[in-house]
Amino acid sequence: MVLGLVALNALLAQSSFRVDDLEQRVGVLTQANLELTRQQAALSAPGRIAAWARSHGMRLPDEIRFLHVPAARTAAPAGAADHDHPTGWLSEVLP
Repeated sequence: MVLGLVALNALLAQSSFRVDDLEQRVGVLTQANLELTRQQAALSAPGRIAAWARSHGMRLPDEIRFLHVPAARTAAPAGAADHDHPTGWLSEVLP
């Protein structure tokens, strides 16, 4: 009976050390995660990205244009149209 209690006590002590080690590891990883989150926030700041883009020769366009595509007249899936008789916007472009 005493031997069983000693073995149980040793097992509990061993488990306690393992739990302490895991708690310490969780603390270290939590700190690392916070630091990486701060770095990510700093690196993704719009001002930093704009400065990086300028330093690499990028610039905003002088003019922004929007292209509007006319809606198709049929609801056929892409590629389903007969190539001899085009439908939709293609029929307006091809003879």
